[in-house]
Amino acid sequence: MPPVGRSASKRQSQASPRTRKNAQVRRKVATSAPGKPARKKAARSFGRRSKRPPSRFQRFMAALRENRFASAPAAFVTGFLLVAVTLYGLAVGGHFAAFGSTIVTGLNGMVASAGFSVEDITVSGRSRTPNDAIRRALDAPYGASMLSVDLDAARARLEDLDWVEEAHVTRFWPNRIHVQIVEREPYAIWQRGGRLALIDKQGNPITESNIEAYGHLPFVVGHGAAREAAAFQEMLAEWPELRARVRAAVRVGGRRWNLKLENDINVMLPEDGVARALGELSAIEASYRVLARDIEAIDLRLADRFTIRLTDEAAARRAASGANEFDVKPGKGSST
Repeated sequence: MPPVGRSASKRQSQASPRTRKNAQVRRKVATSAPGKPARKKAARSFGRRSKRPPSRFQRFMAALRENRFASAPAAFVTGFLLVAVTLYGLAVGGHFAAFGSTIVTGLNGMVASAGFSVEDITVSGRSRTPNDAIRRALDAPYGASMLSVDLDAARARLEDLDWVEEAHVTRFWPNRIHVQIVEREPYAIWQRGGRLALIDKQGNPITESNIEAYGHLPFVVGHGAAREAAAFQEMLAEWPELRARVRAAVRVGGRRWNLKLENDINVMLPEDGVARALGELSAIEASYRVLARDIEAIDLRLADRFTIRLTDEAAARRAASGANEFDVKPGKGSST
């Protein structure tokens, strides 16, 4: 009698495939506890939470620490370089800018079509600046989109104009641009190197045009005269009768002043003690009327004396008569 186990194995091997599959299913069901569903192995394929596979960022950081990028495929590096070169070429070639300009132009056209276009330009504070110069500097043609007006650039161009010291440009919706300017005040005429310019009180040049219209202003000559003109004119204003005779103030060597009077008398002032010298000149004129005499120059550069230089005709008359041309007392410390 053959063994039982061998007979069972032989019968199982002779069973049909469907029979064998049903037997395997019965064995799996039998392994689960009564009343509890069978757990699938796939549910435990990742193990515990702490043993989950690393994320992409974690793998990237690990590769960075271990320096494994050297083994990156050559195709990836080549593709990256091609993309970088392409973007660089587009930027250098101006394609990005052209594309952006096209978009901006289209948007400005839409804004203008919607009724937000420049229809009115108002200006305040203008006295001497030409209207045409303001319009050109503003660069806001009628009918243009309100958004197309660059306010900062317009302000900078306006402040580059001769007379404009400060400018403000404001956009008033839906269709008005307002310009407010502060103009420079002319203070004196400045001559240097044979050129004339109108200057403000701070010595800044304003314009070289239409100078003849400001002939009533003080006239200063020489390098550095523009910067010192205001301080000197304020000092000279303390002697109005003397200031009325001054035709020009000449800056000498950037250190001192000479006065050119209306009858071509040249008054040489010292480098220091200018107020003292002007006071002395005013006193001499009040006592002796020397500025109406035939003299060429008065030298006040020395503190203890002044010197008067005669014209050639006056010197000849003095030599012929043997008399003193001026009745100036020696106590005044004068010399002729």
